[in-house]
Amino acid sequence: MRTRAARRIRSPLGPLFTLFMGLTLGFSVAWALSSSAYAYEVWITDQSDTGKESGGVLYIYDGAQLAANPAGAKPTVMMDLAGDVNKLCEEATKKPVRRPHMLFFTQDQSHAILSFLSGHVLFMDAATKKPEACLSMGKNVHAAWPTPDQKMALAANMADKKLIRIWTDYKDHKFTFDESKDAMNLGAMEGPERPDNAPVCPITENTSKFAFITLRGGGLIVADVTQTPMKVVATLDNKQVHPAGCGGILVGDTLYINSGGGWPADKFPASASLAYDVYAVSFGNLPKSVSAKLITSRDGKFADSHGMAAVGRYLWSADRAGNNIEIIDTSTNLSVSGINLSGVISDDPAPDLLDVSPDGTYVFAGMRGPTPLTGNDKSVNNAQGSTPGVGVIKVTNGGKGGEFDGVARITNMKDGKETADTHGLAVRK
Repeated sequence: MRTRAARRIRSPLGPLFTLFMGLTLGFSVAWALSSSAYAYEVWITDQSDTGKESGGVLYIYDGAQLAANPAGAKPTVMMDLAGDVNKLCEEATKKPVRRPHMLFFTQDQSHAILSFLSGHVLFMDAATKKPEACLSMGKNVHAAWPTPDQKMALAANMADKKLIRIWTDYKDHKFTFDESKDAMNLGAMEGPERPDNAPVCPITENTSKFAFITLRGGGLIVADVTQTPMKVVATLDNKQVHPAGCGGILVGDTLYINSGGGWPADKFPASASLAYDVYAVSFGNLPKSVSAKLITSRDGKFADSHGMAAVGRYLWSADRAGNNIEIIDTSTNLSVSGINLSGVISDDPAPDLLDVSPDGTYVFAGMRGPTPLTGNDKSVNNAQGSTPGVGVIKVTNGGKGGEFDGVARITNMKDGKETADTHGLAVRK
């Protein structure tokens, strides 16, 4: 999605005019490139129903328009997932789609992978916005991660406690898996140190060999996903990595993961309804071992760590309960600043997932609604917000700071009640 170079202009008014126009255009193009070197899109999902216990909406925004005027930005695409997508999925899997939850793009940005808590994984052509295949992973899928080599997508089925490997051939539009060879039963590996192995989010390092799987009950499983069957090569327990991690991002040679809240303690005693931890994971010694260092924590406070983004050398960590973003310098792993999002623009923004514009000048945040449909403990309402939509944050000081510019509001009113609840968010570069 790179912008095209400006076409050369010839003037009949002579070389001086041409020189003047060249200087003017040169200044304009340089300014444009410095502010946004790429055309890009911001994709976000609304999990609320648009059909009978089914559907959801996919919104796609022009990134530059969204950054320039968040409150006035209109989506270029608004796709009701209860329509053609649901028809495709029902024909393929015999059940309707519901709760579009996580969204990722392939390394080459050619395809989007959308996971549903109804158990579906949808593969879409990112340019044409046309769905290509819909697969069922079982009871649900929290996230489906595309490996950097584009040979696999790793689906986390939380309800069945399985990691499922999907073989992906994007060029020929083929997406397949064999339950007997491509499913890893994580529930069978539970024990005192990892009491609840429901996989939350899988993420791989750049070679696409090792998957790091965060767990609802705490701990970490590292699997070699290139082997058949997939093989666990290293683990951490729930004291080393606390429960309910989701965020995972690679910055240089360090993988950052988190643990968060949203799991009621009466249902999952090993977890917590409010939690906030960020870990730096060292994996250079794989397949022999892996280690995690806690670099920041807000446990015991009204805090819930969920989304993360890399802005230059800085790691941005969203606290959706505390309505702020913590900024960590990855060269030292020290917390250096923060951004308070609560105020005039939104009294309760509840920032969730984060992603960054290609030029690093804006960060986009999914902001939760007043009726959160996932990841929320009603006794504390850690994921409840007041302004569902896309939050736009202007990056300052090379990534060390930011200014909250506005929200592109998303709505789904039913019986006078706001039901919109945004979650999956990704920038297509």
